[in-house]
Amino acid sequence: MNSKNIGLARMICFFRRVAALGLFLVMCGMPRVARAQIEWKVAFEANDKLITTPHHGFTTRSAVSKADEPEPMEDTFVGGVYYIQYRGKWIKSPMTAEQRKQQQEENRKNAKNTSCRHLRDEPVNGEAAAVYKVHSETEDTKADSLIWISNSKGLILREEEDLDAGGDRMHMVTRFEYSNVTAPKVSP
Repeated sequence: MNSKNIGLARMICFFRRVAALGLFLVMCGMPRVARAQIEWKVAFEANDKLITTPHHGFTTRSAVSKADEPEPMEDTFVGGVYYIQYRGKWIKSPMTAEQRKQQQEENRKNAKNTSCRHLRDEPVNGEAAAVYKVHSETEDTKADSLIWISNSKGLILREEEDLDAGGDRMHMVTRFEYSNVTAPKVSP
């Protein structure tokens, strides 16, 4: 059985059962499928931590199919609330952390043609990180990402993502900070 045949929900349950065995398999030269499942586990856990850990994200979004200028955006998660800065104004996100978690679980459930693999290790701002290449498709969207995950904290430090949503393509680069995160002043 290869990793494409295992449903995402089954993989999550499998990850929990083999977590203790995972490190042993790494040391013993584990088969490719087991390695892929552990790589997905690392990526899923990092995304889950992003939903619960105070952070400040700095994103530059570029439309690939248009000649638009790159657009800077920011988001902050603190005190259980998401804040989004768009076009210079901070707003409180109508989506709660629980709703984001549910959306993420739904996206994982509906994903098809997915892959995740460790590419290399390299530092981000002096912090050791593992770089993962992730591909995921849903009925409406295709996404290819490079994700830098802190080796010591398991948090996403940087992400580069190419999205194709029904022909509307964009490239986004985000860096995340986790210290000194405070709620911004919300615009009226």
